[in-house]
Amino acid sequence: MTPIIDPHLHFFDLAQGQYQWLRGSTPPPWPNLEKIIRDHSLIDLQLDSEFYLAGLVHIEAGFNNTRPDAELYWLAEHIKTLPYQAIAYLDIAQDPTAFSMQLNLLKNAPGFIGIRDITEGHEAQKLLHPNTAINLSRLAELNIIFEAQFELEQTDVTKQFSALCAQLNTLQVIINHSGFLRQNTNWQAGLHQMATCSNVAIKYSGQEHVTKPLSNTAQLAFLLDAFGPERVMFASNYPVCLIRADYAKVWRQYYQLVDDTKLWERLSFTNAKRIYRL
Repeated sequence: MTPIIDPHLHFFDLAQGQYQWLRGSTPPPWPNLEKIIRDHSLIDLQLDSEFYLAGLVHIEAGFNNTRPDAELYWLAEHIKTLPYQAIAYLDIAQDPTAFSMQLNLLKNAPGFIGIRDITEGHEAQKLLHPNTAINLSRLAELNIIFEAQFELEQTDVTKQFSALCAQLNTLQVIINHSGFLRQNTNWQAGLHQMATCSNVAIKYSGQEHVTKPLSNTAQLAFLLDAFGPERVMFASNYPVCLIRADYAKVWRQYYQLVDDTKLWERLSFTNAKRIYRL
């Protein structure tokens, strides 16, 4: 059997967590939403018989954004049989004093390795906020990962943010969901600007979020050409991937994209193990 590390998934506990983005008055207009708005846990991650899950990275899901450490303590009670790391929510542009206080709480929480702040659309300007540079510098000092989630077609943002990443060259930055590459947009410059920073990696995931996505083969080729085989990771985005496919099918499709065993091992296991210190 072939080991997989999934570096981007979410578990839900609707009785314990808040998930206002999902359960509020304006939930996302996704197909198959009924498959997503329910509890999700380790038992749901069913793979084809030739694969087995050897580790995972849990990405914050809005469990409690006021006390993001609560999600990490909840995770520790529910993941006891598998190596994992956890990415927590933290507002990257908030006052640095408040940021450091919340970071101190997270540092003591089980599994904590990094933070994510979703900055899609106009929110990408947060990456250019003066506080962001200070807060990212603090992450670099503490060897804490930053998960960046924004569209690489926003070339003004990528130009300035890539310069900051180059300056903070000990900070591990990971771009979520391939930077939302899609047809008929100018993402090429942004992709290469981010890829010039050796401390930036990227996850091949989240195609379900994009209207007019690139073909799977083309998207992977672009990522590998820009970042090389050591800084690209396959990831499921479970349970949001249920918009398009079940968990086993997502990984089966990834496997079918790669005809080189060593490359498959890097994209599905080795890179995630190294980058997330699993």
